Amino acid sequence: MTNRYKKAVIDDVVSHDIDEAEQSKLLDLFEHAMKSVATTLVREARFDTSDFATAKQANCDGYQLTLQRLQVDGRDAWQGQFSRAEQRLTVIASLE
Repeated sequence: MTNRYKKAVIDDVVSHDIDEAEQSKLLDLFEHAMKSVATTLVREARFDTSDFATAKQANCDGYQLTLQRLQVDGRDAWQGQFSRAEQRLTVIASLE
């Protein structure tokens, strides 16, 4: 099965100065970006959430997102880091 259709499994989330509702919306953006990048050979990607069509409606525009492919126990995992001013969210996830 292609990575785009696999289920995202969130292994760890660390947030700073982000409320639960906004965190949930950022995790949705992370999942979308991770699935898009996972189908390529890219090891690192950078996004501005303002480029996502749904980010402004979700009040999640203006974040910088960095995605990095990691090898954990022989499997691909992804680390995402959102940052905007003093707000931070770090996510570790994989696709199954």
